[in-house]
Amino acid sequence: MSSGKFYGVGLGPGDPGLVTRKAEEILRSVQVVYTAASRQSARSVSGAILDALPGVTARRVELKFTMASDFPTRLAKIDEHAESIARELRSGNDCAFGTISDPMTYSTCGYLLRALRRILPDLRFEIVPGVNSWSALAAASASPLVEDNGILRVVPSYLPPDSPELSAMLEEEGAMVLLKTYHTRNAYLDRLAGEPCDILYGANIGLDNEFISDDPEAVRARPDEYLSMLMIRKGRRS
Repeated sequence: MSSGKFYGVGLGPGDPGLVTRKAEEILRSVQVVYTAASRQSARSVSGAILDALPGVTARRVELKFTMASDFPTRLAKIDEHAESIARELRSGNDCAFGTISDPMTYSTCGYLLRALRRILPDLRFEIVPGVNSWSALAAASASPLVEDNGILRVVPSYLPPDSPELSAMLEEEGAMVLLKTYHTRNAYLDRLAGEPCDILYGANIGLDNEFISDDPEAVRARPDEYLSMLMIRKGRRS
């Protein structure tokens, strides 16, 4: 019996309508679909997207990952899940790991793929890209991210608001997207107050509880939201 094939599938930012045709075809063809389950809202988002896709009959398995500060602990959990997926693949089942947004951008899928390739050197796999969250925010708000020679930077929000790196970025024209600002949002707003730039906040893009605002006070009034980002734009506007 030949081994199954592994697919890393981007599910987009939340709106099932943004799942690509290729992703849908794969999800309908595999025997097992894995998703990430954690204390954050990404768990229900992935499941809701799959629920909305017609013809997906695969067995679903939620994988619990740890966000421990100790990175080796996090990798050990990923290796554990990779071993479980490898068993399914060895039995001949095709398996997909469905992840919100894009599977190769700040995603657990990249770690999982590396672990699987160590376990199964002859692994057959395919990665299907997904619509990323900042593109969805730009579209939902009709706000161009960058134009002409502007530079786009995508930055995980662990970068301290008072860091020299952030200050240097703010000196340049273009746009910066700060991802997953659920713990640092208000500190960033404090840092950006008075800066010559446009600020746009987006949370839960494409979902029923989507929120988009350029009003810092309205943003401050929001609770912490895991699927959130700040878009900062600086430069020539017309």
